[in-house]
Amino acid sequence: MDEGLSNAPKQTRKKRVVRNGHPSNKLVLSAFSETNNRAFPEILQLYVDAKSVVADVTYGKGVFWKNIPKDKYVLKATDIRDGIDCRKLPYKDGEIDCVVFDPPYMHTPGGTAHSSHTPFESHYRNNGTGNGTASKYHEAVLDLYKEGGREAYRVLRKQGVLIVKCQDEVCANRQRFTHVEIMQMYKELGFVAEDLFVIVRNNRPGVSRMVRQVHARKNHSYFLVFWKNGSGTGRWEPPK
Repeated sequence: MDEGLSNAPKQTRKKRVVRNGHPSNKLVLSAFSETNNRAFPEILQLYVDAKSVVADVTYGKGVFWKNIPKDKYVLKATDIRDGIDCRKLPYKDGEIDCVVFDPPYMHTPGGTAHSSHTPFESHYRNNGTGNGTASKYHEAVLDLYKEGGREAYRVLRKQGVLIVKCQDEVCANRQRFTHVEIMQMYKELGFVAEDLFVIVRNNRPGVSRMVRQVHARKNHSYFLVFWKNGSGTGRWEPPK
């Protein structure tokens, strides 16, 4: 053996030291085989400080909030059925810390595939009728997400958090990756996409009558987390 090589110092790998923390297996993961009311509290805990003002602008029956203590956040719960449209909120500019947005995210195709989901047309009349818009079907759903997102941007404070529920769909035999479309759309509005959570259904989805299946049946949905990047620069600051 060459003497120069034998006397060469051995390179030792330094052990990484993690300070100001403690080991834990209790982590919030990016995919849940759980119901919305199980996943939603963990997402809130990760991204929204306790005592924050949270506007759930599509509150419905309040399913998301069933496992959250009533005094943990300052909840402003509104819904279209109560006469408050998510596209025209009764809040001042920049007064809300977090907006939760879960509109009906599928048009009603006429079959039974989405019979368990609240029909889009029965709540929002921008599906090609009633308000002069030319949008129909999936495009009308996207219009709702865009208008609701724009209003959320207005009422959120700088670095305020927007939590959006959505699901991809097949419309007119065409695959529509709704979560990607929303991300692209909200980037143009001034939001930054910070996180994505997948919720997998445990029960089998409804099946409409078909001659031959063309696309995979969706059995998952998403929670998307955005923050308002008012200055156009900088990074999101997590809760303390």
